[in-house]
Amino acid sequence: MSNPAIQTDTPSGLAADIKRLVSVIHSGHYPTGDRAALRRWAPDLPIPLAFYRLWLQHLDCELPPEKQIHAWMALVWGLATYGEDCHNPKRPWGQALAESDFSEGRLERLLSAPEDVRIGLFMSAVRLLAAKGEHFNWGEAAEFLLTEHADKRERLNRRIATAYYRHRLKDANPKE
Repeated sequence: MSNPAIQTDTPSGLAADIKRLVSVIHSGHYPTGDRAALRRWAPDLPIPLAFYRLWLQHLDCELPPEKQIHAWMALVWGLATYGEDCHNPKRPWGQALAESDFSEGRLERLLSAPEDVRIGLFMSAVRLLAAKGEHFNWGEAAEFLLTEHADKRERLNRRIATAYYRHRLKDANPKE
């Protein structure tokens, strides 16, 4: 294996990783059975072999760190569930949540969720966004799942909430 692991050190690195994952998962050469296995995953199930095959054969890079496997699996699940045009780097995740009528209560639970609950709430939010056809910046969603440092997480939560309320308030108070 000649390629390094997926680079999660910077938001720009995450954005490039997301684009790469989307292009592989939705390429004509990617096995439909593997894509289906990724979509069937749930947090209480073991990681499917399709996930490991995606990394080791199709991306030709090292697996993510063990403590991040479930977070990356949730991202891959979402990308496989959504479709190839899911990533819109210019549309913040908070904006997509606001414009899909994601409730404030759900946003508060999502942003304050402890690590063991975060993936399930993330997947619920993604299902809603997919049902409404809302495309967004998956790099920001990846940061949400992968950020462990408390200060960085708080800055990210502030950015998501800011985008949410800017767009929520626009919709709630249309100009006359």
